[in-house]
Amino acid sequence: MKKNYTLIVAAMSVALGISAQQLPNAGFEEGWVDCVPWTSGGNKTKYELTPNNWTIAHVIGVLNIGKTKVGENVAGYNSSSAILVKNAPNSVVASQTVPGYFTLGTPWNTAQGTTNPTNKDGGTFGGIDFKYKPDAVSFWYKRTHGTANVEEKAQIIAYLWSGTYTQKDVPGNIGLSASNIKKVEMTDRDRNILDMATGQGGEVTQKGTLVAKINYDITGDAADWTELTVPFEYMAGVNASPEKINVIFSAGDYFSTTPGVDNTLTVDSVQLVYYSRLSALKFKDVAVDGFNESKYEYNIDAWMPESADDIAYTVKGQSATASVALDKANRTATVTVVNVDSDIDGKNTHTYTLKFYGEAGVLPASTSYSGSITINGMAVEYPDGPFVHIYNGKGQENAAEFHFYDFSLDGKTVIGSIIIDNVDVAKDIAGNTYLRGAKNGIKFRINKNFVNVDATVNAVVSADKKMDAELTLLIDPVPAARASADATEYSVKFSGEYDTTVGIDQIEQDSVDAPVEVYTVNGIKVNAAEMVPGLYIRRQGNNVSKILVK
Repeated sequence: MKKNYTLIVAAMSVALGISAQQLPNAGFEEGWVDCVPWTSGGNKTKYELTPNNWTIAHVIGVLNIGKTKVGENVAGYNSSSAILVKNAPNSVVASQTVPGYFTLGTPWNTAQGTTNPTNKDGGTFGGIDFKYKPDAVSFWYKRTHGTANVEEKAQIIAYLWSGTYTQKDVPGNIGLSASNIKKVEMTDRDRNILDMATGQGGEVTQKGTLVAKINYDITGDAADWTELTVPFEYMAGVNASPEKINVIFSAGDYFSTTPGVDNTLTVDSVQLVYYSRLSALKFKDVAVDGFNESKYEYNIDAWMPESADDIAYTVKGQSATASVALDKANRTATVTVVNVDSDIDGKNTHTYTLKFYGEAGVLPASTSYSGSITINGMAVEYPDGPFVHIYNGKGQENAAEFHFYDFSLDGKTVIGSIIIDNVDVAKDIAGNTYLRGAKNGIKFRINKNFVNVDATVNAVVSADKKMDAELTLLIDPVPAARASADATEYSVKFSGEYDTTVGIDQIEQDSVDAPVEVYTVNGIKVNAAEMVPGLYIRRQGNNVSKILVK
């Protein structure tokens, strides 16, 4: 049975038309074939088996003497096939251990002599054509140690490169003496690509460009199947696109010439991972609180942004792209990340959702707040205290009217009322209500002259019915002007609490016999039949209350 992850990737590839290249025969179930170990002498002898597209580093020895098996097909992770590689004793000289590894390239080895060989070297050259930029390699593995070297690490070595590396005079076979060793020009040798010193071989006459690499140590034992994802390290300052890839799994220290005998590594379901996630997310240059690349929903204590430019992000994937969409009706912004192939979860796209101020709500028909006020940082005393009213007589969703009747700059002289309709209203998950709005062209009267006022308001009403409001008033003595040279800006801050004595929609006759008298907040008696919208003091006998006429 195919591995679940492999099935997901295959299904996603068909459904989404994914074009990025995965590794061939990644589950090692697409047939095993005869292995012909490469030597510089041109070996043609078949020895043991290897999976299609991969090569296990079986050794042919000298004239078929000393040939050694270092890998085999075993049951896999929820599948019928996996590769087990083993550091095995040479079939003739048991004191010599042959390293077990498999690769997408071509394994090779060299040594001079038999019982106590010298000039030992080996590794891999070549790989497969490849032009994409994966972010990591994911696989399942098991691991055991023999008794000779219980601390030895296993390794995954992988690298992406462009161009061609060429090294002259590399010995590529085992011989009894120097005269039996044939040297060749080797193309794309692992150590050359990884910029490592070579014990055997001549001048490197041609170099390509290393784009990314993995050199990862697998330590300890793993009796049960264990999943591991190892990221590529992309070379700083290298903008080249890869042309080739090689991947190597080794039962021991791959670059050592003294592997620990009987140490094994079993590998299955090798996949290239293309991250379609974010590594960072900011709103207005501030990191989103609690951000995690695998968390996809966030509540933001702020107003819905007007521009997608307020949302900044960093994509995690080398080939990933992202886009921002604003849904003002639902107060959400989404960042959708897409890559050319599948992430570790089998998906090639992930969406992060930012919710601004949680759910929206419908305010009561009328609520009023009394408290204190400062103007340009100075406290201003009103005879009866300032009052703010939030009106939603039309039952609108997400909207209301902000009323500040009988506004005074000095607390004594009323110059007008601030009424801002279509104020945006939202609630957060804690039950706080936020109001934001603006209105231009409000008329005030100062010293018998009409002036123009542009007003903005930002207010919050807490869950326990306390209000903090900030108003910015631009008062212009030119009635029809918009911020002329003589305009003056005032910063008005109001703090108050819900007031149950305010908010009466209309004057009602009490059942008592005492007459009803109505006064302005400045103490001027008015005719109830001629009242205009505003705040008044109502007295009937000994009962005094505030009323709001709309």
